[in-house]
Amino acid sequence: MDEKTYQYSEEHVSTKYETDHVSNNGSSATIPNTYQANNTFGETEGNDVDIEAAKEEYQTIKRELSRISRQSSIHASRLEEGAIEEDDFNLDNFLSGMHIQQSDAGQLPKHLGVLWRDLEVKGLAADAHTIPTVFSFIGGFLQFWKLFGIGSSGNKKEILRSLTGFCKDGEMLLVLGRPGAGCTSLLRVLANMRGAFTDINGTVSYGGIDPKTFASHFRGQVAYNGEEDLHYPTLTTKQTLQFALRTKTPGKRLPNETKDDFVNKILYMLGNMLGLTKQMDTMVGNAFVRGLSGGERKRLSIAEQMTTSSSINCWDCSTRGLDAASALDYVRSLRIMTDIFNKTTIATLYQASNNIYNLFDKVLLLDEGYCIYFGPGDRAKQYFEDLGFYCPPRKSLPDFLTGLCNPLEREIKPGFESTAPQHAADFQNSYYQSSIHKEMMAEMEQYEQKLSQENQAAAFKEAVSQEHQKHTSRRSPYIASFYQQVKALTIRQYHLLIKDTEALISRYGTILIQGLITASCFFMLPTTGLGAFSRGGALFFAVLFNAFISQSELVRFLMGRPILEKHKHYAMYRPSAYYIAQVVLDIPYALVQVLLFEICTYFMMGLNLTAGRFFTYFILLFFINMTMNGFFRFFGAIAPSFFVATQVTGVLLIALVTYTGYVIPYSKMHPWLFWIYWINPITYGYKTLLINEMQGQQYSCEGLGNAVPYGPGYDDWNYKTCTMQGGVPGQNFVLGENYLREYLSYVPEQMWAPDFVAVVGFFILFTFATAFAMEYIGGGKGGNLTRLYLPGKAPKVRTNEEEDERRRKQVKITENMDTIATGTTFSWQHVNYTVPVKGGELQLLNDIGGIVRPGHLTALMGSSGAGKTTLLDVLARRKTLGKVEGRVYLNGESLMNDFERITGYCEQMDVHQPAVTVREALRFSAYLRQPADVSTQEKNEYVDTIITLLEMEDIADAQIGDVESGFGISVEERKRLTIGMELVGKPQLLFLDEPTSGLDAQSSYNIVRFIRKLADAGWPVLCTIHQPSAILFEHFDHLLLLVRGGRTAYHGEIGPDARTMIDYFESNGGPKCSPDANPAEYILEVVGAGTAGKVTQDWADVWENSKEAKALKEELDHVHDTADTNPSRKAYTYATPLLTQFRLVHKRMALAYWRSPDYNVGRFINIMLTALLTGFTYWKLGDSVSDLQNKLFALFSTFIMAFTLIILAQPKFMIERMYFRREYASRYYSWFPWAVSAVLVEIPYILFFAAAFMCGLYWTAGMSNTPESCGYFYVLFLMVVLWAVTLGFIIAAIAEMPTMAAVINPLIMSLLILFAGLMQPPSAMPKFWSSWMYWLDPFHYYIEGLTVNELEHMTVVCSDEDLVRFPPPPGQTCGQYTQNFFSSPLTPGYLANPDAMQPEQCGYCSYSNGPQFYESRFGWSAANKWRNFGILTAFFVFNVIVFIGLVYWKRKGRR
Repeated sequence: MDEKTYQYSEEHVSTKYETDHVSNNGSSATIPNTYQANNTFGETEGNDVDIEAAKEEYQTIKRELSRISRQSSIHASRLEEGAIEEDDFNLDNFLSGMHIQQSDAGQLPKHLGVLWRDLEVKGLAADAHTIPTVFSFIGGFLQFWKLFGIGSSGNKKEILRSLTGFCKDGEMLLVLGRPGAGCTSLLRVLANMRGAFTDINGTVSYGGIDPKTFASHFRGQVAYNGEEDLHYPTLTTKQTLQFALRTKTPGKRLPNETKDDFVNKILYMLGNMLGLTKQMDTMVGNAFVRGLSGGERKRLSIAEQMTTSSSINCWDCSTRGLDAASALDYVRSLRIMTDIFNKTTIATLYQASNNIYNLFDKVLLLDEGYCIYFGPGDRAKQYFEDLGFYCPPRKSLPDFLTGLCNPLEREIKPGFESTAPQHAADFQNSYYQSSIHKEMMAEMEQYEQKLSQENQAAAFKEAVSQEHQKHTSRRSPYIASFYQQVKALTIRQYHLLIKDTEALISRYGTILIQGLITASCFFMLPTTGLGAFSRGGALFFAVLFNAFISQSELVRFLMGRPILEKHKHYAMYRPSAYYIAQVVLDIPYALVQVLLFEICTYFMMGLNLTAGRFFTYFILLFFINMTMNGFFRFFGAIAPSFFVATQVTGVLLIALVTYTGYVIPYSKMHPWLFWIYWINPITYGYKTLLINEMQGQQYSCEGLGNAVPYGPGYDDWNYKTCTMQGGVPGQNFVLGENYLREYLSYVPEQMWAPDFVAVVGFFILFTFATAFAMEYIGGGKGGNLTRLYLPGKAPKVRTNEEEDERRRKQVKITENMDTIATGTTFSWQHVNYTVPVKGGELQLLNDIGGIVRPGHLTALMGSSGAGKTTLLDVLARRKTLGKVEGRVYLNGESLMNDFERITGYCEQMDVHQPAVTVREALRFSAYLRQPADVSTQEKNEYVDTIITLLEMEDIADAQIGDVESGFGISVEERKRLTIGMELVGKPQLLFLDEPTSGLDAQSSYNIVRFIRKLADAGWPVLCTIHQPSAILFEHFDHLLLLVRGGRTAYHGEIGPDARTMIDYFESNGGPKCSPDANPAEYILEVVGAGTAGKVTQDWADVWENSKEAKALKEELDHVHDTADTNPSRKAYTYATPLLTQFRLVHKRMALAYWRSPDYNVGRFINIMLTALLTGFTYWKLGDSVSDLQNKLFALFSTFIMAFTLIILAQPKFMIERMYFRREYASRYYSWFPWAVSAVLVEIPYILFFAAAFMCGLYWTAGMSNTPESCGYFYVLFLMVVLWAVTLGFIIAAIAEMPTMAAVINPLIMSLLILFAGLMQPPSAMPKFWSSWMYWLDPFHYYIEGLTVNELEHMTVVCSDEDLVRFPPPPGQTCGQYTQNFFSSPLTPGYLANPDAMQPEQCGYCSYSNGPQFYESRFGWSAANKWRNFGILTAFFVFNVIVFIGLVYWKRKGRR
């Protein structure tokens, strides 16, 4: 802390006690001085000072204003250069200067208080939901009446019970309570986020404005900051904040201050205020992307909310993950902002220190939804002491207050046992009878009168309207105009896309590879009759591929959903602006993409080479691409989840592809589905492409197979006809137009007018529809999590007696901890860790040494970003990136392969398999990690012990769930589960990374007390900890303190009353520590933690030269000299044999699948719809020549189904892999059982899906109904689906990110379809491809098998329109004329009327039976039926082997 700041003289401080000044807004308030420490660490009154002093200071500041404004403009420009000195930043001065400048410029201040009366909030009760399974989901479908609310369970639980209170502008209110008391719910209701609750009764008034009006016109003026940090991981800190500021730049600024100046000024202030200046160019990161540390990310969330400059701010546990010093700095900043700008601040804090508590004006204490105290913060302690409660000397006030709600923790003074309140309702009654309650109600009346007199609401509306930029509706909650929103979003979108280099490279790489391969497959198409169909195929493929590529947009589009919700609440931008920005940035990307594809394909395929046609092709593909992007995103916007969006678009894509008029010509479509053709964007695009290509081209009919009859003696064109449709007898060529008209029913004249316009129209339609959908279809309700229980296991509300019994049990368990004989000593020395960064290496840990002995509880502390988590990761052998050096010994021997199994490591991120219940998860851990010879019953009993100990009885049978999905257990319960998961494994050494962050004081106390018990029983424990209160800190006996740069500042005993440690710092020139200070906060301040840490000396250097460090070094050297570097004992990597692992892992995975109906029922519905759509499109096919072609296409549509399954299998697998890596890192089980289970668990579902698909398609399309054919179709289809799902797994195993997989999918899929021999028969393919690629393609064997199976016994009977007609020469019958032609054994087909003579025409049918068709066209043979099945099976087995190999190779995540 800064020691240079104003030291207030003694008389100033003493006036505080003589007269309690009353501030001008009528509330008694004390404004602390410039919030700097005066060597009074943790002293309660040390920071208080009277108002006059502060007011005088404002005057001096006013005098110095010009100097400050000059400085601030210099700072803003210096921030850009990155050359900022932190020493000359004083937040108070900076803000006061800003405030005065704003008032001088005529900006109106925004003040708004908030009042609530008789507020009652209800939510759904625990038994309203059970865990969904595939059966219960289908059952729910059948009980459709429940969807309309008839007969569904209507139990509700009360969350808040008639609360009344207020928070004036310029005041800070602290809401305290244990988890489940209703603090978060109160903040959400006050922040006007009401979606998650069933009933809200009572009134809430924002300075006289009702919540409904407030939501529609002033939404962003009340902001809520939740516990979770939601940011784009690939943006830098600066980009994140710049974006927020651009959308919140007020219309009325200082004279000649540009928008950029404003953004830089605020950026400079936030960077310094929250200590983010040095991190401005660091990526934000998340669990998978390396970036800011947890504490820094939290500070970024705080900064982002501050950019909204809202009048009422609700902070929900915003200090979670900050160290004590940073937390204090942050609350001080809130205090300053509240005072200067008269904001209304409401916060809930867990584990707040006294220094933090003293900054608040009022306190509201909740328990079980009852208000048990609401009044001035400085009178709370006295009030409860008068009720008969005792506050121990070192206990911080907030801990004392929340502790009152827990009978185990509260202490009653002698003599008050009978009168002191026991349960929440008693507390509320006592409070309602107190004088404080009456005073508060009187103050509230007074405040309401003042509001109506001053008409605060009108002034507020005026100020907000002044904030709006020009061209913005004054009634809208958004400050920036629509254009400015789109501009800011486009810049952000650009950064997001440019950063994602993997996706960029893979996207364009895919296009390049795909373009070249497609073009080479359709290399230089001839302008003959046979070439015409291939041309259609090549163009159809170009359209198809662009549609597939667009489907990968869906993943990226849905990734930013939660962030969009948060920004919508902050009223930063309209969701529609977000979509428009995406479209704007799609344009350059799509142009490059289409150009690349066209350059690859257009010339190599030998398409029509005129400039006009070339550019028409370009513009068309561009619009088709943009339209399809819009199409997929539209469904992304209206679908509730990724799975649903993929399912729906998958089915629709098949419908669109089938009905383009290429696969089935328009004339052959059935009346019940032909309307799809008219509303299909792909139809119009494909039509235009084909007309553009074929119009005015002549296709020659010379050459084998292009005309009938052909061969020697048939040279007169008067007596032969082109086989290509549209031919005219007597002409040796076909005009492109005639082919289009006759065969495809396309009208060439319509190319530009309806067709091209229709494509552009669809693009515009989808753009508007999606923007509209995003604007009005609300996203998630957000809000509290709904718990799902096993049927019949929902906890009942306990009576008071049962509650007391439960508490007694818990106490008993903690007291009866059994000691373990084998103590473990763990030591490390010279540990260095470097990671590669751009342009070199970055050292995160610098020569760290230390030792943990049996019975030691060592605290690992340091500021945010000092490398605490990194050190734990390195010691627990979890790092896979970077270089680790150093000597690490366990019990005096080098680490062996059982190290990960016998150490427990609780990580900061709570990663758990969401499908199982808490008890199932704990048992799973116990079964796999406790030694195999312990009986199952013993393991189960131990699990129950841990559940009681961590107070998890109420959630033991609740599904863990996902925080994002809104179902599951809360963040705080997850933390306890993470700790439980490690404890049930009975590890020999425990690492805990911030076990108390995000917990309330009571849970933290329970956990730390329990860890202490473990240490006393002989377990060595190393534990990082953020904001220990004095009470918690007393439990630790050793300390390892790190400073920035990953260096040691102290390692050794803490000593009784922390004297050993304090003496070390005081004797080396640190400031004195006062007796009632919190030692943990003292040392953090000494070494300069906090946002603007000031240090007098380099404590790491001091440590290196100290005698304590030398003693430690000697001890570690001794360990090293006596250590056994090659231990010979038998070490087991896993506790259980492979078979047991496999049984447990497979059982759990099967359960997870059974409990994810959205995935499995979704896949089923998808498959059924695809089957029925295809079946009814090709309804009861007959046996004419065109039906042959259609049967082939009906079988082709099963390809796309395989594609959908690939896409759907991936996200599921990626999610499962996340849990696998976390459990594999602790050596629960080997990678092998998991990889095998991942495949096995799919098989029962696939057996069922294949049968269902067959029922939907096989008989409706009129396929051959013999037992052998049906059976063969089933097994072959089954094989291909198995193969497709495992291929999906392989792609997902290679690609780490879903976005990456989404780009690889279309490439692989298109190649498989391309070389299957259906689009381009092998005879027409270039030799290069047909010699190997065609034989490598599983789809080739699949389609050959199905075709042969279907057509081998079929006799062809041509219908009239299928006959090719030509006149015989005069005087000859058709039979005589074609005798030579048919004499060759290779000639297929037959004559329909051999006896006809002129003027009648001969009717030639191209094929006489099925085998002729597939042998002459594709060279397939019925003899290969079972060979093909065998090859497909081999492909499947190969996939499984590759997949298992990939799982092994990627078994560790990158960290």
